[in-house]
Amino acid sequence: MKIQILETGYSKNYQGFTLLELLVVLLIIGIASSVIVLNTNSIDGLMRGKTSLDNNFQTISDESILSGKVLGWFPGNSSQKIFVLDSYKNIDYEYSTSAFNNSWSGVEDDRKIFKGNDGEEIELEEKISAVPLIIFYPTGENSGGELFIFGSEFNQKIYIKQNGKINLETKTK
Repeated sequence: MKIQILETGYSKNYQGFTLLELLVVLLIIGIASSVIVLNTNSIDGLMRGKTSLDNNFQTISDESILSGKVLGWFPGNSSQKIFVLDSYKNIDYEYSTSAFNNSWSGVEDDRKIFKGNDGEEIELEEKISAVPLIIFYPTGENSGGELFIFGSEFNQKIYIKQNGKINLETKTK
């Protein structure tokens, strides 16, 4: 008994791509785009410093929420400390701050001015400030303010809003 097989839709001169060819092209595009994204995210120290300061304030806010403690940010021109505050906003004890000091890398020699919500401007000195410039609450809110960094290659303005949002403005010279 013979069975006749119909070849419908098949021709030896096929047009189109195989699944393997499409996967190889997608893989090449994925690798190329990830290399481009990685290179643009780490172009220079300016961008690393920008994201690091932004992450610094976000991390302090997250730590305050997760630990349920009121945290105070005590900056100096080249370093900073985070202290747990008691109910009277006095220093209780130092919070582990080794990760936070890395955020000053690249800007430790730059002039920094902090402007509180009351309008008072404080230029950061070499010593750690005696009072917290920003207080982070377990509710996710903070006392807010603006940090101005005047570098040789850029000026940066960081808005630390009371609702926990952080906005950055960077202007290159």
